[in-house]
Amino acid sequence: MEVSTDKVVRYKNEVTALAGTLPNVAEAYHGFTGECFAAGELDERTKQLIALGISMFANNEVCTYYHVQEALAKGATDRQIMEAAAVAAAAASGHAMSQGVIRVQGALEGHARHAAPEPSFGGMQDYLQDTEFAGEIGRMNVEYGSEGAVSPSY
Repeated sequence: MEVSTDKVVRYKNEVTALAGTLPNVAEAYHGFTGECFAAGELDERTKQLIALGISMFANNEVCTYYHVQEALAKGATDRQIMEAAAVAAAAASGHAMSQGVIRVQGALEGHARHAAPEPSFGGMQDYLQDTEFAGEIGRMNVEYGSEGAVSPSY
């Protein structure tokens, strides 16, 4: 067997062994993933190609191998699999680009505008400015004269 097949077989064996220790967790996992990958509005091949792209973005080696095998089993061609890999690469590079053009340029612009550091109001407000809750405190930002925050997840 080749390395990729060995790793997928080991993964499958370990998930099966999980049923001996945590049978309810293993059953719930199999039920959840089985339902998610079943044909619906999206066919099974398309779902495997999506999962392949996510696996690549997450840098999950075993899942990458697994979803290549499953995509092939569901009828995907080599070209479709490589197109899914290319889309994952484009999305990953878009992630880095969005951080560059939004966060990095914003930080540079903020640095250029403010020779002296802005006053810190401390506590939860400073923490929230770097999270998804930034919009909730936007009114506070305006009130205190600071720029709005951009969430790190964008």
